[in-house]
Amino acid sequence: DRRIYPSFGECIYCGAKADDVKLTDEHVVQFALGGNAVIKDGSCKPCAVETSKVERELCKAVLGDLRNSIGEQTRHPKDRPTTGSFAASINYGPRQTFTVPIADLPLFTAMPVWGLPGLLTGAAPTSQFQEEKAHVFWHVPPRMRYTLGLNPWDVAELPYPEFRIDNHKIARAIAKIGFCQAVLFWGLHGFRRLVLPDLIMGRYPLVPHFVGTPLVNPDPPLEAKAKHGVKLSVIRPRGMQLLL
Repeated sequence: DRRIYPSFGECIYCGAKADDVKLTDEHVVQFALGGNAVIKDGSCKPCAVETSKVERELCKAVLGDLRNSIGEQTRHPKDRPTTGSFAASINYGPRQTFTVPIADLPLFTAMPVWGLPGLLTGAAPTSQFQEEKAHVFWHVPPRMRYTLGLNPWDVAELPYPEFRIDNHKIARAIAKIGFCQAVLFWGLHGFRRLVLPDLIMGRYPLVPHFVGTPLVNPDPPLEAKAKHGVKLSVIRPRGMQLLL
């Protein structure tokens, strides 16, 4: 956290040299998700524009409500909403919409689950994920009965909101985090990158062949103070040597 890694003298994605283009700092984990580790002058402007698109999908469409709820860092604090709306059904009646302060807003976060990457299962490359499911994590504030004005005998239902997720963009955002971590650990030219830079930039459509998640319940989180964890390992499926 808050560590600045030295520049490689070129864009880590396209190889554009610092002598030829202006390079910008590259966050390993997105700033909007609390990431403060930076590769100094890590990406050129065109590549930074592309990574910002996938980061925006992850930070807003998937984790936007969570970020607002916990007050995660943002470059635009004045744009952060102070209230939010949700639907509820009381005593099995029609759904109603309630607007409340962020602190009283029920939270639903859907984390995409796709199945293992095709490269690990031996499946043929495809642009279609094995599954397009999600683990939905939720939190209902303890003041909810007061917020809804419920009597002790009343029953309220808080339905899951509709989730709209671009699975390819989320997968590319995850690939970007893993790639940056690998570059720091093994060096920019310490491993064969295959199509990963093109995948991150949106030029390679067969994303599910390289990015995925097991169809199991996730492990318990890390200690409370840790926001992110990236584990790198070497695996050898079917005679190949891969970085995971």
